Amino acid sequence: MHTFLLKDGVWIARGHYFDDMERMLTLEGTVSITHLEGLWLNEGQAEIKMGENPVKIHSRYEIVPFEEGRNQTTWESVNSDLGILRGQVIIVADTIISTCRSEKGEYTGAEFHIRVSDVHYKNRGILLKGNNKLSSWSVDLKRSSQDL
Repeated sequence: MHTFLLKDGVWIARGHYFDDMERMLTLEGTVSITHLEGLWLNEGQAEIKMGENPVKIHSRYEIVPFEEGRNQTTWESVNSDLGILRGQVIIVADTIISTCRSEKGEYTGAEFHIRVSDVHYKNRGILLKGNNKLSSWSVDLKRSSQDL
């Protein structure tokens, strides 16, 4: 059983962000999963180290809870740069796969959460504008020790 997304929790994110020029930058942050009645929230904060002026990213995904016996659901997010994003989450064995598309169709993306253990996931993803890569990332998510 997956512990990321399917259970409430706080996860610590550490890894690398790759921009459109393939520059590798350090990424650190947190992801909080909260289950409300009829709605799950995936809220994240990340900081990308870019010299003395790190870039801060905030995200909030509203996820429709999985129906009994289903391994697929939908989500929506509003992003100040990308607009409204809509996506799907599909569980395939040890991996949680998420795909998305912007409301106007110019942006698409995919993200994978690969289960290593109950307290560790590997997160990999890409964001595209048309056929061009805007960014990608390779991050380890570890459940906060305060959350165990």
